[in-house]
Amino acid sequence: MKRWRVLVVCAVAMWGLCALGATGTLVVASWNVENLFDTVDDPANKGDDGFTPRGWMRWTEARYALKVRHLSEIIFQMRPDVLCLTEIENRRVLEDLVQELKERHAYALPAIIHRDSSEKRGIDVAMLAKTAPVATNWLHAAAGQREVLVCGFEFFGKPVTVLVNHWKSQLGKKNESDEIRRKEARAVRKYLDGRLKADPAAAILVAGDFNDALTSPILTGDAGLVPDERRVRGDADGRLLFNLAGGLSEAARATYYYAAAKQWNAMDSISVTRGMLTDVEPAAAWRVKKGGYCVFKSPAQCSEKGTPLPFRRVRNKEVGDIFLTGYSDHFPVRVELEAR
Repeated sequence: MKRWRVLVVCAVAMWGLCALGATGTLVVASWNVENLFDTVDDPANKGDDGFTPRGWMRWTEARYALKVRHLSEIIFQMRPDVLCLTEIENRRVLEDLVQELKERHAYALPAIIHRDSSEKRGIDVAMLAKTAPVATNWLHAAAGQREVLVCGFEFFGKPVTVLVNHWKSQLGKKNESDEIRRKEARAVRKYLDGRLKADPAAAILVAGDFNDALTSPILTGDAGLVPDERRVRGDADGRLLFNLAGGLSEAARATYYYAAAKQWNAMDSISVTRGMLTDVEPAAAWRVKKGGYCVFKSPAQCSEKGTPLPFRRVRNKEVGDIFLTGYSDHFPVRVELEAR
């Protein structure tokens, strides 16, 4: 009888592993969380001066805790296995976010990948994940700018690489900001060329806030992130990546609303290597699930006009300064992958 029980347990365990591998799905999400600072003044980081109790934002512990709580609500709804984050001050805010997810939602993203950069505003890129990466790399393209974080993972025994980007904003002189983003794009392109030359079937996702239009020559030319799926499929060299935002309508792909110009933008997106598309050879270990990419919006994230509801102090001429306790001025993006 004891031997029979052992055999049954082993059989059930093996069935579970096989079923998991056969139906394995993987969710990757990316979100600019709008200035996630703690309340402590870091003398080495001038960018956090406004995010203290006495700073411009009146950034109290209560407001910081509410911001973390709000972010955790949306992250839990997205249920990512890998979460790319931008506008992160330090490791502490990531630890607080992980703790909030665990305690309030019983959702675990225990792996934290981050390092402090020399970025002028004191904000970095980072990742949270269900499992630690098997390889980590950092690409530094321009002085005083955010780095590109590259993490290689294995889920269900299948490799996948994720890059999180936060390229230079368009503030300042256009030719200068364009040149910095061009350097960042070329750094990503150099990495992609090296990986795809070694393994044309590599599953690679390039995610983040690119601070540029979907059809910008910097994205499509210098980086090779193309919103035209037909063009990517027809690329015999396999260098081009498909920007999944190109599969959505202009209204559905928008992630950020520039109020001054009353203009929507699709600055946040995820691009995938050619092999991750269906019916393409050589095929990657992961493919994009049909209809699996979206800009993630919940009613709570949206203002009355449907724009992202931020979390910040704003000036108001009629009633004086007010504090909006939303989520972020960007909507996140999310993609679901299937193991082949």
